[in-house]
Amino acid sequence: MKQKKVSPIQSYTNKRGDTFYMFQVYLGIDELTGKQKRTTKRGFKTRKEAELALSRIKIQVSEGTYRQVRAETFQELYDLWIVQYEKTVEESTFVKTFGYFKNHILPSMGSYKIDKINIDICQKHFDEWATKLSKARTIKSYAALVLDFGIKRGYIQINPFTHVETRVKTRKVIEIEEKAENFYTREQLIEFLNGCEQSLHYKSFTLLRLLAFTGMRKSEALALTWKDLNLKDNELTISKAIGRGKSAKLYLKSTKTGSSLKEVQDRLGHSDVKTTMDIYTHVTKKAKEGAIQKFATYLEI
Repeated sequence: MKQKKVSPIQSYTNKRGDTFYMFQVYLGIDELTGKQKRTTKRGFKTRKEAELALSRIKIQVSEGTYRQVRAETFQELYDLWIVQYEKTVEESTFVKTFGYFKNHILPSMGSYKIDKINIDICQKHFDEWATKLSKARTIKSYAALVLDFGIKRGYIQINPFTHVETRVKTRKVIEIEEKAENFYTREQLIEFLNGCEQSLHYKSFTLLRLLAFTGMRKSEALALTWKDLNLKDNELTISKAIGRGKSAKLYLKSTKTGSSLKEVQDRLGHSDVKTTMDIYTHVTKKAKEGAIQKFATYLEI
């Protein structure tokens, strides 16, 4: 029995429920790398329109006249940008950014022709994100990065996202106004920790107590090793954190830090780093001891 040939034309639905068509087509072998070249085209309103575009490209490829000179849609521009962006950030940051595009930006804007995207379109989508999401401004800034990339490549002249009005109530502001203060009082913290000590495994209780008493991030606490513990001075060194990379794989990454000693030296006008270090060590040791004593007295521990 003869197998039915699978059509390269695929339909997809954007976030607004509109149906579009797309296809992937083989372009031959890259002379520079020796690898196969393919391109994806999307945003066609009808299957017939997609079929005509596919046929046109195939003819141009066979005749040697096809030139893939530029990205035409936001999706195509994003595909170029994301490759470069991945080289500049932590893996966990890349995964988070990829999620913003996959779940919010591309469903809304992926099929748009980049030279047709204007301020009204960008404002419309930002307003939609703002009513539903707490990170609407973050999502808008990432969408703007793609168009900035398009300007650098010479595909477009301006970035309409730079003119979007963002002084609207985002979901986060609404949630803050609706919710009560999100922290424990002294009495609540003591009650919580007492309950944890009685009902949880000692490892879980230790983690929660450590987080409550140090203010460190969960990812930093989970990355601690015995080498980070100084039993002589009762100190912990926080120098790394657990990150979540591609395929939800966990890995160690450097933790977020403040200014370096060199930066502090420059700001304070010290002649060398040793002067800064001597003063810093003396002052911070006294400050830490005082803060620890006040905290212990406050909680009666």
